[in-house]
Amino acid sequence: MDELNFALGVREFKVNGGRTLSFNPSDEGFLELLYGLLAKLDDLVKERDEKAKKAGENWSKRFEYSRSCDERMRRAVDEVFGEGFSAQVFGAVRLTAAADGLSVVENLIWAVVEQMDEDLKANLARRSERVRYYTEKYRSRIAAAGGSPAP
Repeated sequence: MDELNFALGVREFKVNGGRTLSFNPSDEGFLELLYGLLAKLDDLVKERDEKAKKAGENWSKRFEYSRSCDERMRRAVDEVFGEGFSAQVFGAVRLTAAADGLSVVENLIWAVVEQMDEDLKANLARRSERVRYYTEKYRSRIAAAGGSPAP
């Protein structure tokens, strides 16, 4: 069987020296998943904080709400990045724990978004060159077939 190969744009990134993450940095569908994680985090943190406020000084309940929030967020992260991702990347650190001004899960998400932004800019810069190459390459064939070549 003949084989047809073409670029999918999938790149691999080692996350904090451990787990490998593979995705196409210009895939808006993947970006949508990341923004969905941010929304999920926001909802879970609000719910946790409301419950914690009602619990007052009952630290057992407050820790229970924090643990539940973390478990649910880990499941959501694993749905996007793959089974076991949270355990491998975050270890025992709660995903809502702060690091460098954001939660650790926000740090991951924004690091990925930054990479996506850089990659998209680089791809857009190469696009005109690639379109020009193929237009010039096939212009005469299109005209010979009676078609209208692109300008």
